[in-house]
Amino acid sequence: MAKEALIRKKAIEILTEKNYICWFPPKVKYQQTDIFGIVDLLAVRKRERKSIQLTTVSNISARRKKIVSFFKKSDVEFPVEIWAWDAQKKKFKKERVNSKSLKVLSA
Repeated sequence: MAKEALIRKKAIEILTEKNYICWFPPKVKYQQTDIFGIVDLLAVRKRERKSIQLTTVSNISARRKKIVSFFKKSDVEFPVEIWAWDAQKKKFKKERVNSKSLKVLSA
């Protein structure tokens, strides 16, 4: 299984344990499948909604820049969480990003 699929599977396991319903777009060869180019996974629970970009710790800065750039270019904004898989610590590092601020959710 590809690294991306393994990270997505781990994230979905965590979210479903917390009673979220998850959805991600199907992968299509040679085509971008991220929602708006910045969201890999949507999760909802009652009135809570999460838009999540999945990545590895080494790529977190690039994903953050991509999200902020999208917000500035499109003149829209909504909370996007970056979940970066740390293979050594076996857990996600989480950040919430918008065009004006960055909030670290967990280390």
